[in-house]
Amino acid sequence: MDKVNTPVAIMANDNDGAVPWYQGIEFFTALRRLNKPVWLLNYNGDDHNLIQRQNRKDIQIREAQFFDHFLKGKPAANWIKKGVKATEKGIDWGLEVD
Repeated sequence: MDKVNTPVAIMANDNDGAVPWYQGIEFFTALRRLNKPVWLLNYNGDDHNLIQRQNRKDIQIREAQFFDHFLKGKPAANWIKKGVKATEKGIDWGLEVD
């Protein structure tokens, strides 16, 4: 973990039948403790491969914003800069770019 320097976005869904969701949380937590650039995306009630249309659209937007920022130098969306609190999930999407 200490050798990771590339920004990492992890998707860990709580209804994932292929990978236990807590492994994504453990990976995220380990990187955060080392002050590595990492983001955790969690789609409650969804599978390993996203089933819900809203979630599939959301992940596509976030992937594009993530790569646009880190590979193309575009401004970071709010979810990248500030994150989205769990209590704001579904209310504040954080997709805006200030």
